[in-house]
Amino acid sequence: MAVHTARLMRRTACYAVGLCVLVGFVGGSWSLGLLVASLLVLAMYLERRALVDELSHTFQAACASAQTEGQRDAIAQVMSLELAYERSRSVLEALGEGVLVVDEVGEVVLANPKARAALVTAATEPAGRVLWEVLAPQLAGRAREAFEAVRQQAEHDEELPLIRYSGISCRDQVFDMTAVQATSRRTGQDFGTVLLLVDSTRTHELQRIKDQFLSNVSHELRTPLTNICAYSEILCNMIPGESMEWPEFVRVINEEGVKLSELVDMMFDFLQLESGEAVFNNEALVGADVVGDVVRDRQKEAGKRDIEIDLTMSDEAPALFVDRDRLAQVVRNLIDNAVKFSPDGGRVAVVVNRREDGWELRIEDTGPGVPADDRDAVFEKFHQLPDKLTDKPQGTGIGLATSRAIVARFGGLIWCEDSEMGGASFVVLLPGEGQPQLASFAAGTGAGGGF
Repeated sequence: MAVHTARLMRRTACYAVGLCVLVGFVGGSWSLGLLVASLLVLAMYLERRALVDELSHTFQAACASAQTEGQRDAIAQVMSLELAYERSRSVLEALGEGVLVVDEVGEVVLANPKARAALVTAATEPAGRVLWEVLAPQLAGRAREAFEAVRQQAEHDEELPLIRYSGISCRDQVFDMTAVQATSRRTGQDFGTVLLLVDSTRTHELQRIKDQFLSNVSHELRTPLTNICAYSEILCNMIPGESMEWPEFVRVINEEGVKLSELVDMMFDFLQLESGEAVFNNEALVGADVVGDVVRDRQKEAGKRDIEIDLTMSDEAPALFVDRDRLAQVVRNLIDNAVKFSPDGGRVAVVVNRREDGWELRIEDTGPGVPADDRDAVFEKFHQLPDKLTDKPQGTGIGLATSRAIVARFGGLIWCEDSEMGGASFVVLLPGEGQPQLASFAAGTGAGGGF
């Protein structure tokens, strides 16, 4: 604006000077001077009008530019909000936990996909419906209690109220439920109540398995301890050499002590394998020789129940580079497991063979087999199948988990499948000497999952 004003002043001065010059030039002719002055005034008016028009156009352009910038800012803010909403929605949908948001009267505002799995019908659209009317019955009662407790606390406490319930059984799952009041700390606005549903089925199952494991260990410890205490008490009242039972009692105490020692060693061994601290002394060896030694050793125990162990070994099986004692431990665990679940008079087949990708050990039995849903779980620590032969659990539940950890350290695989003999078939596949590993060490640390 100041620039245009200066231009106007300069032009006006120039016109005035020009007028004076012209008047003087015409030699005092007033009529001619008046004509020239009129022309100059007209020119000044036209110049001023052009200047005003120019200023008006400039001002309108500036206003239009400012309006466009404002629209751009508004559009940018809307896009930013949409991006933030989309990001939050994506996070909610990706969560492994169920999230439900309800308003002040208990109507559902938001439910992510995991939460929909806890509804009466997963296909139900919960938005706008009362929470405890759409949740599965096992969860509905607790959800209503949590909602009412949170709303009641929110009226009296300054801190954000929080209610938790654990171990709610629903269908085949177990849930932990947490309810919290969603209130803005900055504005105090009430955004409703948020309920978090966490599937804790696996945690509760592990706790149950651990409790069963402790029960099994207690049972395994109690029997030999009872025998040791009983026979040693009898010996205390006997004179050495005067009773024929003395050597027998000493033998029983020794055998039960050995069982206790083996049980404790097995526990510590498993802990070392699970932590990766176990030391392996690998060497080149013939795997069939190790298997044969174990079969001969376990045949006596199997014979007590008239169970026959058949051994078949192929001369084409490749040599191995493994720890001899650890390989024997795996074979022993699998044979004992097959004998345990075979009926009296049954049969166990042990086959060593060559495969294109390595050395194979297959141990089959005539027992009840392993259900398809449990064939991965049997290799997890503390897991046991029901003993249909004795109607009580036997062992500690870590034999197969230990075997899996050892096989993984050898770079091999272990799995369970159906047997042509009618029972279960446990297969161990190890790389031959010089062959690449089939699995990583981490696969057998006992952490669960995989082979």
